[in-house]
Amino acid sequence: MKRTLLRTCTSLGLVFAASSAFAGTIYVDANLNTGANDGSSWANALQGSDGLRSALTGAVAGDDVYVAQGTYKPTAGASRTASFLLRNNIEIFGGFVGGESSPVQRPAIGSAPSILLGDLSGNDGSNLRNDNSYHLITTTSTNASAVLDGFEIRGGNANGSGNNNKGGGILCVSNSSPTIRNCDFIDNRCTFGGGAGYINSSHPTFTDCSFVDNRGGSFGGAFDMNGGNNTQFERCKFIGNSASRAGALEIYATSNALVSNCLFVNNTATGGSGGGALWFGQGGSATVVNCTVFGNHAPSAPGGGLRDQGSNVTVTNSIFWDNTGAGGAQGPSNQVSGTGVSYCMVEGGLAGTGNLAVAPQFVDMMAGDYNLTITSPGIDAGNNAAVPAGVSLDLRHKRRFEDEPSVADTGAGTGSIVDMGSSEFTTRPGNNFCSSALNTQGGHAKISASGSVVITDNALTLHATDMVTNQFAIFLVGGQPGFVASPGGSSGNLCLGGVIGRFNHVSQIRNTGATASIELLLDLNSLPLATGTVPVLIGETWHFQAWYRDGIPSIGFHTSNFTDGIAITFE
Repeated sequence: MKRTLLRTCTSLGLVFAASSAFAGTIYVDANLNTGANDGSSWANALQGSDGLRSALTGAVAGDDVYVAQGTYKPTAGASRTASFLLRNNIEIFGGFVGGESSPVQRPAIGSAPSILLGDLSGNDGSNLRNDNSYHLITTTSTNASAVLDGFEIRGGNANGSGNNNKGGGILCVSNSSPTIRNCDFIDNRCTFGGGAGYINSSHPTFTDCSFVDNRGGSFGGAFDMNGGNNTQFERCKFIGNSASRAGALEIYATSNALVSNCLFVNNTATGGSGGGALWFGQGGSATVVNCTVFGNHAPSAPGGGLRDQGSNVTVTNSIFWDNTGAGGAQGPSNQVSGTGVSYCMVEGGLAGTGNLAVAPQFVDMMAGDYNLTITSPGIDAGNNAAVPAGVSLDLRHKRRFEDEPSVADTGAGTGSIVDMGSSEFTTRPGNNFCSSALNTQGGHAKISASGSVVITDNALTLHATDMVTNQFAIFLVGGQPGFVASPGGSSGNLCLGGVIGRFNHVSQIRNTGATASIELLLDLNSLPLATGTVPVLIGETWHFQAWYRDGIPSIGFHTSNFTDGIAITFE
């Protein structure tokens, strides 16, 4: 009989979401109809579509709010101005089945959706939206401790006046910098700008989010940003959004915006200023790096992919292909207009260091698979120096800087060269998560795998690199991810949860040697958990990490450290 292992989303941000030891937890379950309805446990969770609003009303700084799958509205009545309010030091997590004790135990994000719905009257199916919430989420003067993680945000309609005509999904104003992770903004609307969200004089971060079929009125189908200095979009998808200017993302009078490892597909700027996917203007600065911008449209203007009208935009390591301008033209000015790019793949060719004018060779464009094939010229063709510090994973949580030995390096940098586009080409199995701490030799240790994930092949090898030289090291295994900072005085982070096992048989203990690396061929018939050895079964996801000695031997001080983690699903 197949065992049941807890499935989890391996988002980099997710594993840092552990609650403070002193924080309270409020439980919410829209579908529950038994229990005390006081939020004290899953059995007594706050109930109904109004349960989350009740939880946030009663939450205090330090609280976490756990929200089960179901539909939640910002009011039990008909007030369009009501919204879910993000506040400092309150973290809100959705996507639970119910019964979990930590966000890392949630099933894969999207499989148990917690939906924030603006359709107050339940009549969106008849295209009656004038009674919908103006915004699903609002946040004012918050910092990064205001967290929203694991929700679907749908049906906001900001068609009023003032700020009520902006940001149908989320409104970030007055120096707000909330943390938004693992959220899907779908079918939100506004009349002024930012169907999914409006950002004014604020700097939120969006990580592992998607923005789909939002309508932005005049500016920014997904987001309209005015003075959104230091705003970041990391590993996000923008699909099917539209507005008069900037089909997906408008960055106006903004400094230091970062758009990294993102995918833009089938967004449309309907008006005369263009920017089918991205539009920049009115001064400021922005960086676009390792993005894939494909099949976007500006039928009345140049720049079906990206248009700059007066900002300082740095564009590197990205792919611009099949974006159309007036009359469906796909020349270079309809891929990128108004700015230069480097180490980019641009249809029709665009002058610049490292640029290419050959087709990207995606796996399957018709099926929406924009990963690179082995024959893609974008492999090992980017500029390592352009990758922002601390960015180590691509859109799929595959590791960046993966060398493909069969492809000549044509990009810039030393060691493995980063690929162009939102996805790194790799044949390595697994998705990385968590992050490793700096060790005494100045490196961040990494774990990876090679070989087969087919159990009957029994041919999977773990690799750990960038540790410290000539130290003992072992691999660890767990059925789920977790996060414990500095366990037992370690310098690193334990990224595994649940029952944890150690590959510490005498034949499995390794020395990092002169290369500061180790490897181990796994026996998939016998993983060593603390409760005994178990075989891997088809469909299970296991999580691995490596532990190693670290320290300063010259002064007799020793500690330990860890690599990051890797999640591998077996077939």
